Amino acid sequence: MKVLNTVIQVKKVSVINNDLKGNFQMAPIYTKQIEKVDSHTYILTLNFATMNTPEKPFPVDLNVSLSGTFTFDNETTETHMENFLQIPAVQVLFPHLRSLISSVTASCYLQPLLLPLVDARIFVNI
Repeated sequence: MKVLNTVIQVKKVSVINNDLKGNFQMAPIYTKQIEKVDSHTYILTLNFATMNTPEKPFPVDLNVSLSGTFTFDNETTETHMENFLQIPAVQVLFPHLRSLISSVTASCYLQPLLLPLVDARIFVNI
């Protein structure tokens, strides 16, 4: 299996400052979506969200989506491509998602939100 090309792009960033003070526990939501473009091209989108709710207050409502378009060589089987998109491709994109979230929150004059390193299997398929 060989990945010929990878294009990473930001699809969505939404930040709402709830202007809350104190200590908070983040309740992150990690999801992923896999779309087939053609026989050897797939788009993997990673989504991250955290929201302020009465049950779990949080000072920021944050929604971020980042996608990677992966193009494979002609010898790569469908099974190999789909297996790659489940874990290794998430591992390729997640550091970019972490960096984006940290940069965006810092540029909004908020305390930078630093996501912990997580297992790629935490992303739920949607």
